[in-house]
Amino acid sequence: MNLNIDASVLIFTPVVGAIVLAVLPLSRRSAAYLATLVTLAVAGGAAGLVYRFDTGKGFQFADDASWIPDLGIRYHVAIDGLSLAMVAMTALVLACCTGYAMWEGRYRTRAYYALLLLLEGALLLLFCARDLVLFYVGFEAMLIPLYLLVGVWGGERRGAATLKFVAYTFVGTLLMLVGLLALGLGAPGGPTFDLDALQGNGSTWIFLSFVLAFAIKSPVFPFHGWVPDAYRQAPPEVAGVLSGVASKAGAYGLLRIVLPTFPGPAADWRWLFLGLGVAGFLYGSFLAFRQPDARGVVAYSSVGQMSFIVLGIFLLSDRGATGAAFQMVNHGLLSAAAFLL
Repeated sequence: MNLNIDASVLIFTPVVGAIVLAVLPLSRRSAAYLATLVTLAVAGGAAGLVYRFDTGKGFQFADDASWIPDLGIRYHVAIDGLSLAMVAMTALVLACCTGYAMWEGRYRTRAYYALLLLLEGALLLLFCARDLVLFYVGFEAMLIPLYLLVGVWGGERRGAATLKFVAYTFVGTLLMLVGLLALGLGAPGGPTFDLDALQGNGSTWIFLSFVLAFAIKSPVFPFHGWVPDAYRQAPPEVAGVLSGVASKAGAYGLLRIVLPTFPGPAADWRWLFLGLGVAGFLYGSFLAFRQPDARGVVAYSSVGQMSFIVLGIFLLSDRGATGAAFQMVNHGLLSAAAFLL
């Protein structure tokens, strides 16, 4: 077993913080201070990983252990350049958003901050996962805090916004689960969900099951129907996390899973997604100009920017992937800051 717990410590620190908030009878102020300190600690840990990261190597800070051996499922987390950028952005945005929530003040404080910390832990797990089941756990786990944060602490129309959010994401994640099981259980040489071992699959329908889930999450035109209501009804800091970080899970999945695992189908279908990228970029940008409120502007401009990122991804070149990753960080920081402002 190759054990280096740096990545795992980063992942489980907010989870432990959430458990402490849920168990201890803390006051509102103490809960807010504790949650903010936890996110600042995670941000400091992420900064330490950035400092220690060796750009000449591949995946680092790995933790690899058997989880469910009969199915070939492992607890395998590691960090490379792409995941490091996503981890650092997640830590920074969550620290800022938690600080904003402390400044604004929220009712049911312990539950609110516990959900924010669980959301951070799920996002960090997703960006560090090297096992497909582990990635799916993070992908699904982040949705639960988001449902509750929007549905309980959102605006007047939070019920409809949450229902639409659930409907869209449920379809995508269910299809992804079916494709994931078919991919891992049908792997040559026996069941495995290791991302390195699954590269080079040529199944078109499994490819589409993953792409649809990631397109809904990104969100990409025309799968963006949940975005305007969710971004308008969520608390500002939750909208900042949703737009700045959670939406990057879809684009990250395209770069990390879809392109290496399905190179053939990605090349065959690239023209469709290039067309959707161009259409979404123009559609989102034009509609952003017509919105009567600032949140609507950020929501539709985010659709345009995420479509632009997908356009870069499906250029299927190193420059396109690098540009897409660069723009993911740009958009994540700017959209989160816009919602907080």
